[in-house]
Amino acid sequence: MLERIQSGKLEGLTSAVTEMEVALDMEKTGNRERIDDALKLIERINNLTICHLSSWTARMTAKLVFDSHMTVHDAYHGATAMENGATVFVTRGRTLGDRLRTMIKTSAPEAIEQS
Repeated sequence: MLERIQSGKLEGLTSAVTEMEVALDMEKTGNRERIDDALKLIERINNLTICHLSSWTARMTAKLVFDSHMTVHDAYHGATAMENGATVFVTRGRTLGDRLRTMIKTSAPEAIEQS
């Protein structure tokens, strides 16, 4: 899917939380010294917008955590998608997709790759 975004076949957006999650995962796997390089690669992906936290996103994130029992990270991703007008929220997380389905169209990455 990232190849399709990079080539312009798809337009993508993600929350800044993605960068934090990548950094945390890299630290956990013993790759702390490579975090900056990995984040620079993400930031250079063509047709991918990294959306930063706004006050609206923070309030919607809290609402999703309270009302839909999402984790803060998942709720932040969902709120970011809604605030920035995403047409589809792509996730492999079945529970997350089910919780967001009433607010935004959801899809597995495999379904997007086939379209």
